[in-house]
Amino acid sequence: MRLLFFNDNEELYAVKTQAISATISEEINLFHQLNVELPLNSINARDIGPLAYIAVATEQGDGYYLFKVEKPEIGDTTINISAVEKASDDLSIQDYIKDRRFDNSPLTSALDAVFTGSTWEYKLFAENTLATTNFYYVTRKAALTNIEEVWKVEARFVYHIEHNRIVSRVCEIYKFLGKDTNYRFIYGTNALKVNFSNDRTALYTAAIGRGAGIEATDDQGETTGGYTRRIDFSSVSWSKASGKPVDKPSGQNFVEIPEATQKYGWIDSSGVKHPRMAIFEFDDEKDPTSLLQKTYEKLVSYSAPLLTATSTVALLGKKINLGDSISIVRYGDGFNFVYKLRVTSVKRDLLNDKRTEIQIGNDNTVRMADRESAVINTLDSITANVDSSLSDQEARARSMINDFNAKLTKRIDSTKSSIDKVLAQNSNGPITLIGQDGQPIAGVPEIKEIRSKDGSFLINSSGFKWGDHLMGGDSKIYADEIAGKTLDAYTINSTTINGGKIVGATISGQVYINSTSNPGLYAAGHERYAVISGDYGFTYTSAGGDGGRGSWIGLYSLGIGGVDLNFEQLRKIKEKCGV
Repeated sequence: MRLLFFNDNEELYAVKTQAISATISEEINLFHQLNVELPLNSINARDIGPLAYIAVATEQGDGYYLFKVEKPEIGDTTINISAVEKASDDLSIQDYIKDRRFDNSPLTSALDAVFTGSTWEYKLFAENTLATTNFYYVTRKAALTNIEEVWKVEARFVYHIEHNRIVSRVCEIYKFLGKDTNYRFIYGTNALKVNFSNDRTALYTAAIGRGAGIEATDDQGETTGGYTRRIDFSSVSWSKASGKPVDKPSGQNFVEIPEATQKYGWIDSSGVKHPRMAIFEFDDEKDPTSLLQKTYEKLVSYSAPLLTATSTVALLGKKINLGDSISIVRYGDGFNFVYKLRVTSVKRDLLNDKRTEIQIGNDNTVRMADRESAVINTLDSITANVDSSLSDQEARARSMINDFNAKLTKRIDSTKSSIDKVLAQNSNGPITLIGQDGQPIAGVPEIKEIRSKDGSFLINSSGFKWGDHLMGGDSKIYADEIAGKTLDAYTINSTTINGGKIVGATISGQVYINSTSNPGLYAAGHERYAVISGDYGFTYTSAGGDGGRGSWIGLYSLGIGGVDLNFEQLRKIKEKCGV
């Protein structure tokens, strides 16, 4: 084991070959995490001061992993260091992507958008397939996460070091990490412990697919800025006779795997089995045929229990890497498990490879990734106008806002149209000019209306109008902007309310509240966030990490009640929560 210590200038200044413990936690499409425990002595105490990054040789021997040190802790006898892959930080802070749209575009075009202008380059080892997505005010890291989801690829980050300096940073893109090893691990021989489990946490046999929202238009066909319903695939038909995997008649808004329903479906009072229904959303998908295909592919991964196994393996000199396919076997009295599975996570022991822990599973392990949606399935929002967001919770909130915005836009347009019609009808009769004595002014005839030469300003007995900016009539008023000290109302409908205080309010429904600390109160990268969500049922504040707002499970550090938890405490909380 060799731990290479680098300072903030990425200069190598020390090499450690002795440690009490050192492990790397690896998961597919999650950034690796390093945990090191060093003995406290004068040399280590001196070297910990300038420490910013730690490099560790890759298990394949083709380069190095580089970890950004989060928070070293010096105890009475030990020094504990937790760190996360530096790529996570690089792609979070090296500028951002303002607005890029990809319509049936090759994978390389999206990768170019992510890495061009950064300190990283990429190498593509997967097929350069076509797909549709967009990046709008997102970090490079969030955009790469989106690519992994849309193009269904897996990433690996490798540094190359020459003459004690980092000379290149390469993100390798694969269809699947790892290889088929043909290794067999048998309980009682070269596998010290094997535990199997069937996870039915998310099990579905049919699914409704919801695609992109349809832009609302006015009577002239111009877009209004709002959105109506999302597209679905009701109009698309599939048949097994034509080579499709299942039958899906036209007019049906869901796709079903009948064999899975017969095995896992829910049973009604008559004993009839019905499909376990899911709703999958693909925010960028505009084509119903493609939406059906994506919905079916995702449904397949949820249509059977998730098989997982964990093992502590005496490797006998053989390397097991993330993504590798292996066979794991357990014989017993009355049972015999033999499965071809894939390594989904590795906790690599750098001091003794025989203590390396692996977790393996079938293709359904996508569900494990869904539990960490803050990291894997969503985009990191930079502005309040972003269409995608960091977590499923915020995505649902954004969807609700978009849906409400469409309804509100329609209501506003309807109000303007109603006022226009009332003004045009002018059904309240002519206007009489009254003098100071309260009587009609002699010699001045009644008038129909007062109107500017260009027609933009108008007043009659039914209301008033100043272009499209200020209108009133039919007991309604429309204005581009209203300013004042007090607004009293029974109901306020709005997609955005900016203000300093809400007093005596009850907030109910599917609510997502995200509050940030005052600017300048904490150092950059260590701001506090408070989140209230019905999905997780508690509030939290984050400290440091990569500043992820949204689901707390994506954070590398966590504070509760103003007290920052260390990395190990956070890990235990995640384990308890099953994430």
